[in-house]
Amino acid sequence: METLRPGRALTAVLLTLALTANAEERTIEYQVKAAFLYNFLKFVDWPTAQDGPWVIGVVGSEGFAAILNDTVRGKTVRGYPVTIKRLTDLAAARGCQIVFVTTSEHAAVMVPPGVLTVGDDPRFVDAGGIVGFYLEDGKVHFEIRAEAARAAGLHVSAQLLKLSRVR
Repeated sequence: METLRPGRALTAVLLTLALTANAEERTIEYQVKAAFLYNFLKFVDWPTAQDGPWVIGVVGSEGFAAILNDTVRGKTVRGYPVTIKRLTDLAAARGCQIVFVTTSEHAAVMVPPGVLTVGDDPRFVDAGGIVGFYLEDGKVHFEIRAEAARAAGLHVSAQLLKLSRVR
């Protein structure tokens, strides 16, 4: 059995620490994005009145879906519970108020009517998405393509627009 040389052992420890720190940063980033998604439900008006649970669909990352589920568990918006639905693609978005598309699942976005599409790929908004998350100075921010929201029949509150970069 070969023993690790001190240099290799140190490299292995540093690599493990870097991966752990990166995973923790990603978890915090996901928690912030999940909180934003939950709050978007409060600041967007949909074309039809809500008469059942709010549904946030997730295309892509199971890790993000789990964090989002933990974030909304037991919460309500305007008297209705919030639920999470795993989706295989945007075509399955009917019945959702919000659909979150992870970076790994980025594709040209066709905005289904009445659905707020949100993504974390830097090209998401340019590809037709409505809201795009981006990191700046280590913080999560978002931009809103107001024209795409209107085309989807959504009204984004002025309060939410003030917090975003509007395109």
